Amino acid sequence: MSIAKLVLTLSITLILAACASQSTRYRDTPLIAEASERFSKGDYAGASQIYQRLAEHAGSGADYYRLLAADAELRAGNDRAARALLGAIKSDELEEGDRQRYALLRARLDLNQGDARQAMMLLDGINYQLLTSPLRVHYHILRASAYNQLGNMLESARERVYYGQLTNNADAIQKNNEAIYDALNHLPYRVLTDLQPSTQGTLGGWMALVIALRSPEANRAGAIQAWRAKYPSHPANGAFVEGFTAKTGKSIEIAPLKPTVSAPPITPAPIQATLPPPVPPSPAPVSAAPLTPTTPTPPPATSGIIGVMLPLTGTYAQAGQAVRNGLTAAWNADTNPTRPELRYVDTQGADVGVIYRKLVADGARFVIGPLTKEEVAALARSGDFTVPVLALNQTPEANNREGLYQFALTPEHEVEQSASLAWFDGRQNALLLAPSSAFGQRMTTHFTNYWKSLGGKIANVKTYQAGAADYSDTAKRLVSSVVSGESAGASAPPPEFIFMIADSRDGKLLNPHIENQEATHIPVYSTSLIFNGQPNAPQNADLSGVTFCDSPWLLGNDAGVISRQTMQATVQQTPEIYLRLLPMGIDAYQLLPELNLMKNGGQSRFSGATGVLTLKGNRINRQLHCAQFDGNTLQPRGIAPNLQPNAMPTSP
Repeated sequence: MSIAKLVLTLSITLILAACASQSTRYRDTPLIAEASERFSKGDYAGASQIYQRLAEHAGSGADYYRLLAADAELRAGNDRAARALLGAIKSDELEEGDRQRYALLRARLDLNQGDARQAMMLLDGINYQLLTSPLRVHYHILRASAYNQLGNMLESARERVYYGQLTNNADAIQKNNEAIYDALNHLPYRVLTDLQPSTQGTLGGWMALVIALRSPEANRAGAIQAWRAKYPSHPANGAFVEGFTAKTGKSIEIAPLKPTVSAPPITPAPIQATLPPPVPPSPAPVSAAPLTPTTPTPPPATSGIIGVMLPLTGTYAQAGQAVRNGLTAAWNADTNPTRPELRYVDTQGADVGVIYRKLVADGARFVIGPLTKEEVAALARSGDFTVPVLALNQTPEANNREGLYQFALTPEHEVEQSASLAWFDGRQNALLLAPSSAFGQRMTTHFTNYWKSLGGKIANVKTYQAGAADYSDTAKRLVSSVVSGESAGASAPPPEFIFMIADSRDGKLLNPHIENQEATHIPVYSTSLIFNGQPNAPQNADLSGVTFCDSPWLLGNDAGVISRQTMQATVQQTPEIYLRLLPMGIDAYQLLPELNLMKNGGQSRFSGATGVLTLKGNRINRQLHCAQFDGNTLQPRGIAPNLQPNAMPTSP
């Protein structure tokens, strides 16, 4: 469960407890008691039905119950039903307190749809002084989520600081502290130092702590000690900081799901007199333009040489050049005057074991590469590694090899990320569409195994001929199987979504036919294959509605010094098939000084250009960012869930 969701869960508990003694309209009505009980037990659909029945007979008070029903539908994940209920409400005729609750619900719905700007407009229009303390908690968490979606992590952290001052629950405070740290840890080092306030306030203390924790390993303990002396009363100065300094190597484990979060239930209590906020809210960002999460660029731990083994000639020369361009961009952005030299060696037709030993003999402190699976396997068999190696692919031969790390962009992993998002969205029964090729069969097998490990079911598997000129008949047969209930087995339920394995070209031909079938509208999920790397291309309109997951850098979610925008000329010169190797090169350079921390538990995750990176064994795992095509643009869906199949419940 993500930090944001854990904080929200605790917040809900506190809000319900705070409202238990408050009077509500028609409190003695038996239906109200039944609806409240259903709501408290998590039967949101049942609670919504009762609230809607009450609305039918409440006359002028109908909109009050529609508000409660809409909140229940949102909690149940039924955004469409919640939107319909809110659309039936005459918001300008609501009482003042209900008007504030209505705005909060609309903002929550907009956030669920990835429309953070519209949500923020609604939140900016709320009269904070009229909010009860529980609704202020709700308000600050929604603003934190909106800023998170907009990429302004500093303001997201600020809103959580306000929230932290509104609760005394120890668990809620701890989880909120982790969320503040997580938001600030997305900011580049120079942003933290440039925007750090001169006063010793709570937010400034958090920024100083993140700076201290990014100190070189040899200086980190002293930096933390100096921070504790300077901020003795800071909310992080206690168990939170001790988690970083404990000898056991304890660290904060953060695996976010999505920034679009469910918010606490809207309480039906009337507005009460409230005290001024502990700290006045600041809706405007600190900087003129929103800050977007990006990979910090600390200087490398050592100077000297970084050896790079890439195919610079031959069949894979363009792939090697794409990685090299990413490495060069990261090296140029490194302002450390003692940054190491990048020494490239062509692996085409060479013995990678011999190259590695030559680089070590020349004084290399790290080695990056090789790139192909076969070369990584050959390197793994070549001997021991006295200097750490970050291989740019993975293979079983390299598993658990001391000193050899595997960093790969595999289609199987991307299948898992998109499938996890579909599961998190409440889908359980899949209709799989894949090309009738060896690659399609490989992806079909992997999706089927992974989906079943989550507890999902496969309603049917359909194939198509990749590269065909017309897919109208394919789409009709596909959708007809949804309408007719045709399934691969007698026990398989009808599909709730289509998981489509297709590249951008085929996807743009398939999706319009699926969308145009009037008999049914079924959600479509895909992998990064569906995205050609152009976020605002007019042709993207043919993919409207398709959800997929990809590298945040390629989606334009990383506006740092080495963002996609700053490398646009290089992007345009890179073949579409190799675009994802640009952020891979960026991460390969920036990961080197972090690997030892990740291995020893001093840092659990690294926010990179290719995703949120963690280390398991000797493999780098990625959490991708997800998006949905909306016309010819992309709408963010947040970070892909980090689901562990062995812990997932099985379907009934």
